[in-house]
Amino acid sequence: MPVSVIGWLISLAGAAYAIYTFISIDSRSHSVSDTLINFVFRLLIIFAVYMLVGYLASRTPGGKAA
Repeated sequence: MPVSVIGWLISLAGAAYAIYTFISIDSRSHSVSDTLINFVFRLLIIFAVYMLVGYLASRTPGGKAA
């Protein structure tokens, strides 16, 4: 959960990129399964990058709040 303005901006940027990616994939696909297979893979990458940024920006070791 973001606790600062920068964290919220990163969250919103990730969500906006996920929506943009979905629309882009959907415009080129021919079926629902084709859209979802490609989108889920990219969504996992977006989530992994978001978690990495959160881990690196955490103030305590291990990312646990005190």
